[in-house]
Amino acid sequence: MSNAVLDANELAKAHVPEASMQGTAFERNAGRGSMDVGKAEPLYEVRTPETEVYDDLPTEEDLKTLRRVSGKINWAAYTVAFAELAERFSYYGSSILYTNFVQWPLPEGSRTGAGGLNGQPGALGMGQSAAQGISLFNQFFA
Repeated sequence: MSNAVLDANELAKAHVPEASMQGTAFERNAGRGSMDVGKAEPLYEVRTPETEVYDDLPTEEDLKTLRRVSGKINWAAYTVAFAELAERFSYYGSSILYTNFVQWPLPEGSRTGAGGLNGQPGALGMGQSAAQGISLFNQFFA
């Protein structure tokens, strides 16, 4: 047997520092107890913002009687929200344009890629797999 392999007795005592020998009262009672985690006593005190005590916290009376006042929303917040909404519309609106540009060939008699007699726009004619690949690449980086 090599030195790396430990006896079962040594393994049993490894996690119980008070047990000098296997079978002590501490070792026998270590595995007993309730499985209900709610009954277990915490090992340390848990503090959350709700349990912290502050001098300036409103009392129950203050919470019931004080008037609820909402603040004004800054116009810059509306501007940013509108700009982001416009950006999303332009992204999804233009994605079909470059998909058609890549997928379909240039229509007969067109120099710009605008739809010909059948109305199907295109330019490169690389097929659906290339168009989908470019679309997925753009979705990944957008």
